[in-house]
Amino acid sequence: MALASVMATLMVRGLDEEVRQRLKERAASNGRSMEAEVRAILSTAVMPHDPDPGAGGPVTAPGPLTAQEDRIAALVAQGWSNRQIADSFALSERTVEAHVSAILRKVGVRNRAAVASWFTARGAAPVPR
Repeated sequence: MALASVMATLMVRGLDEEVRQRLKERAASNGRSMEAEVRAILSTAVMPHDPDPGAGGPVTAPGPLTAQEDRIAALVAQGWSNRQIADSFALSERTVEAHVSAILRKVGVRNRAAVASWFTARGAAPVPR
């Protein structure tokens, strides 16, 4: 077993029950084992994203949403339906459903109201109607 796998297994075993349960739910929603989820979380935390290492600018971690998902989250936060969003972006309703599902998963919430709360809490500017 690789060192990373051993470390992830030991970390999972040492978690309290509430954290273990949340990790289990997050891993299931991402289709990974708990150990793989720990590795993904740690990799994201310790290996910041820098698209141009030679630029000399600050290194920033990638945001949880793509630009399109962020725009859709803004409209979800304003109460738009999938149909309204689809019409606005010239997308199929099914594509919008897929984006909303990805937003729910990435943000770690279960419904559109929670997306609205998350979006508002992070201080993002709303997209004009």
